[in-house]
Amino acid sequence: MFELKVLKPLTDKYDPEKKYKEGDTLLTDEIGRVNDLVARGICSIASVKPVSEKSQPGTEGSTKIQLFEKEFEVEEVKAALNAIGVSIAKNAGLPGVTKKLTELTEEQNKALSETLCKDPE
Repeated sequence: MFELKVLKPLTDKYDPEKKYKEGDTLLTDEIGRVNDLVARGICSIASVKPVSEKSQPGTEGSTKIQLFEKEFEVEEVKAALNAIGVSIAKNAGLPGVTKKLTELTEEQNKALSETLCKDPE
């Protein structure tokens, strides 16, 4: 789930009566929408909210991050970040990875998407 900060006023594409003003927060999990809004300078990524599955049986200790409409293990995201040239500590946990994701440029975000989504889950 992405939390976007609105930089320019916009109308919600799903609810045309909903108007976002500069400084408002927009939540979405659609990576295409995120890329479009960021590329056009309408929004910036404020944070990436992780998905934790510790409550499900058989996944104790398993932490996943939801990105690009899919869920990925933290280690998988760290490996992909390294693959696109973004340095991240080997012992970085969920907070560190999430912080690094919010700092990515549009080009890095696109490269990360291509890297993560090309590999079969």
